Amino acid sequence: MAEIRNVILDWSGTLVDDFNPVLDATNEIFKHYGKPAFTAEDFREKFYLPFPDFYKEYLPESALPELDHHYHTAFKLLQTGIAPLPHSLEFLEYLQERGLPTFLLSTIHHEHFEAQGGRLGWKKYFKQAYVQALDKRKVILHLLAEHDLDASETIFIGDMVHDIETARHAGVMSCAVLTGYDSLAKLKAASPDLLFRNLREVRDFLDRHRGVPTHPPIPTVGALIFNSQGDVLMIQTHKWSHKWGIPGGKIKANEPSEAALKREILEETGLDVKDVRFELVQDCIEPPEFYTKAHFILLNYTALATGTNVVLNDEAENHRWVSLDEAAQMDLNNPTRILLDHVRSHPRR
Repeated sequence: MAEIRNVILDWSGTLVDDFNPVLDATNEIFKHYGKPAFTAEDFREKFYLPFPDFYKEYLPESALPELDHHYHTAFKLLQTGIAPLPHSLEFLEYLQERGLPTFLLSTIHHEHFEAQGGRLGWKKYFKQAYVQALDKRKVILHLLAEHDLDASETIFIGDMVHDIETARHAGVMSCAVLTGYDSLAKLKAASPDLLFRNLREVRDFLDRHRGVPTHPPIPTVGALIFNSQGDVLMIQTHKWSHKWGIPGGKIKANEPSEAALKREILEETGLDVKDVRFELVQDCIEPPEFYTKAHFILLNYTALATGTNVVLNDEAENHRWVSLDEAAQMDLNNPTRILLDHVRSHPRR
């Protein structure tokens, strides 16, 4: 059992009931562009985060800054009556009494948080508020690193599928509550670690257990990718202390490992690969270069890229195509060094 020592909270739908103002402000946008308004039921079913993706799907012809302006203009007039959700104040006081560092991670606009948090007197409960987080998956990694938080001792509590995905992306415990935007069916389908009706039940759980189960070893895939000239692709990432490594990631439930490898490589580099060959498995327990404590089972492969045009996603900082000898001279994370040494001594035929 790993005791929870840090708490990250969402705002909308988790601490405050702003569903109707958000719905009304969103409908003002759709009305402005001549689109039909959402019913409350339709909005719960169709709205999702990150909201730029939502607008891209439903209002693809409109620019995000313009949409943002219309939304916040309408929302300013609607937010004055936003009230706390049941048990939220008691929960914040409970966290404060237990001395648990508490952070806010929310898409709420800075001005709206200042207005609501100031009116409620709640800003004092947060060690730091991370607001205007368009994609919480990007911001949570910065939050953990900035405050040197152990992911295995941290819980993120929210009301939407995106909150669950964010927690999973960072390796923290995910806790969903049914007081906000997403339905029980949507939240259950996202498989959170914990699911409760409200914050009172979250508090009861923390009181009963004083901790939550630690994460089991995480099965992952990664590949040393060759191009047609025999060079290999090296990726630099902040997750591994800015050291160089290979693309890869977690295997999803019911996903064959080779399919996971091809998916992860495509997501992280934009490359398709062929001639995938298994090389070795590594038991990687709390690697010191990784940004948080973790235990990985690393399935390592080699593969051939069908092209050389690399398009990195937000997990990586830089990339290089280099020879095997040049790669050996780079500042590599240890699992990549082990794979590289193996491949150099067992060359592909």
